[in-house]
Amino acid sequence: MKDTAIQSPLSLKDSYLDAEEFAENMLFTEDGIDIFSIKGLKSMELTFRDCHEDPSLNMYFSLQGISSAKPLSSGQEYYVETNQHILGYMPNFEGDYSLRGNRVETFGICMQESYFQRLVATDLPCLERFWNEVHAGREADISRVPMPITRQQRAVISEVLDCPYSGQMRKLYLESKVTELFFLQAQQAESMPEDRYLSIKPADIERLHAVKLFVQKHLFEPLTLKQISREIGLNDFKLKKGFKQLFGCTVFEYLTQCRMEYARQILMDTRSTITEVAYTLGYTDPYNFSKAFRRYFGYLPSQL
Repeated sequence: MKDTAIQSPLSLKDSYLDAEEFAENMLFTEDGIDIFSIKGLKSMELTFRDCHEDPSLNMYFSLQGISSAKPLSSGQEYYVETNQHILGYMPNFEGDYSLRGNRVETFGICMQESYFQRLVATDLPCLERFWNEVHAGREADISRVPMPITRQQRAVISEVLDCPYSGQMRKLYLESKVTELFFLQAQQAESMPEDRYLSIKPADIERLHAVKLFVQKHLFEPLTLKQISREIGLNDFKLKKGFKQLFGCTVFEYLTQCRMEYARQILMDTRSTITEVAYTLGYTDPYNFSKAFRRYFGYLPSQL
């Protein structure tokens, strides 16, 4: 059991006390496919139980917050953190899902066998391996670890959320975007290093999680890998290789992610200007901040 356990949640709003601060949208449901989004507008920690016996293929994107799944069979918890995504197959599931964070935003697609069979393609080695496991009825992940959400993937998700069509045109449009997103995930998985994986000790896993906390606490400082290695007690190789393997991004990619997420939240929740936020993050030119923001989110901060 891996991160495939995280899939389409059921009736979350019934489990959440303040419905005004929580939005669960079923964007599309038809012919063996559900497309959904969840948004929590304040700090939340929510756990709910689900059970399904039918096989499913799940594309899950944690845009903000931490999502996790804990199967009853193993009792082990699997995480997808902010700006990470997974693509996996599950023959069945019974266990608990959790969502938590100061702000939670997720996007997902859950497909039944009648639908996901149309996506079968084995042109890439990772797809061949993935579909061999699926056809054997075994749990399968397109990547060994959750992958960082790319700019192209965010753009497709935005296009799905802002779909301008209705009726049959909407159905065709969304189905095309599901296919596009699926192959973007597969192409990314193919480019990730599948060989030479570190065997990370539990103590080092704790230190790597401590790296994330250290980065969050020193968000506005000019950090270096040497400084982080010294503070956390990890050598340079374990820090770089282990962090990328465990979290799907480099330390500095994570730093950029934290800074951009902070910038978006401040711009949405306060009256701070783009210039003020840019200077807070260490940009001497607000134009460069706007370019970096657009490169990360796919749109300009002025569009918030």
